[in-house]
Amino acid sequence: MQAQGRRTPPEAKASTPTAAAGSSYRFLVRSAEEAVGAIRQQLGDEARVVSVRAVKAAGIAGLLGSTRLEVIAQTPPARVGGAVETDAAPDLEAVSQVSQPAPARRVATPSLVYAAAAAAPAEVARPSTEESAPTLSREFDSRRTPPPQRLDALLRRSGLSEPLIARLQSSPNWPGAADRPLHQGLTAVAGQIRELAASVPTRPLPARAAFVGLPGVGCTTALCKWMAAEVFGRGRRGAVATIEFDRPKGAEDLAVFAELLGVDFGRELPATTTATADRFCYADMPALSLTRPDENRRLRAFLDEQRVPGRVLVLSGLTDLAVLRQASVAGVDLGCTHLVFTQLDELPHWGKLWDFLIEAPLAPLMATCGPSLTGECETDVIGAVLRRTFPWN
Repeated sequence: MQAQGRRTPPEAKASTPTAAAGSSYRFLVRSAEEAVGAIRQQLGDEARVVSVRAVKAAGIAGLLGSTRLEVIAQTPPARVGGAVETDAAPDLEAVSQVSQPAPARRVATPSLVYAAAAAAPAEVARPSTEESAPTLSREFDSRRTPPPQRLDALLRRSGLSEPLIARLQSSPNWPGAADRPLHQGLTAVAGQIRELAASVPTRPLPARAAFVGLPGVGCTTALCKWMAAEVFGRGRRGAVATIEFDRPKGAEDLAVFAELLGVDFGRELPATTTATADRFCYADMPALSLTRPDENRRLRAFLDEQRVPGRVLVLSGLTDLAVLRQASVAGVDLGCTHLVFTQLDELPHWGKLWDFLIEAPLAPLMATCGPSLTGECETDVIGAVLRRTFPWN
């Protein structure tokens, strides 16, 4: 961008050269560094900045909303033999090009640096002493260049919980050194989490299993997705039942879907002999409760009585982390063996899911990413969460 210098308009008091004040010049520049370079180059080291303000750029750039810095600089009166010389400084009208300042040396002009840092449209007052220049220069540098990102801060933004971050930091190979490139640190953390996830249990879901979760987490939808995968992907057949107790669930959708799949539907669990290697028997259970433990005990008693070894806890990724932990504790008390995450298509950061995967007693079964009753699910839960937490890895 060109920096233009010319005498200020006649009506400006500082524009008239006088013995006391010297001459004033106006510069239109794009940045503080460009202004400092122009002033030093054209007016010398003793020139001082009178005012700085943001103005609308000329031409197409102004139509697009671009702004420039208008800098008024003043030359000191020249002295010859102790007397003031009243000749004006050389005119800058002929200057059409102003180069950028040399990168090896940055000149800090206090008022100019502060105005660029704050991007204030109004005129900025000058500091009274030269001693403030280094401080304002450092302030400009710190605002222009944001502080380096910390590895732990990025992990928090990815959704990782504080206990997991603290655990990673306590590791002897924590890659959070300040002098280490950030992308290398993130890759190393992904490797650490992958090692921790290697201990996650993997076991098949028993042929006789129940799906249970908090209200509104999509438990029935998760059951339908799993049955569709069983029928279409693995060629199995079986039965499904809606267990209501004294709380009707409105199982019409499940009944219709079971009919489409060719799966038997009922309101009671069939006998245990109906579940074989080629046939499944699944139950859609009433919801868990975080405030009524008696209802949870009733659920467990029913599952124990009906000899249901597979018990799937359904958790929504949109649920608050503290509520997820309470639901997990209730699921473990219920004797759950497997884990399903739902509604992940609306979850921007999957990092919080690691708390329920690493060294958890529940084996991950499926992660669902949409409301459809078929598809939109991932059975490689560890791989899916890794890809969404560290997409570059």
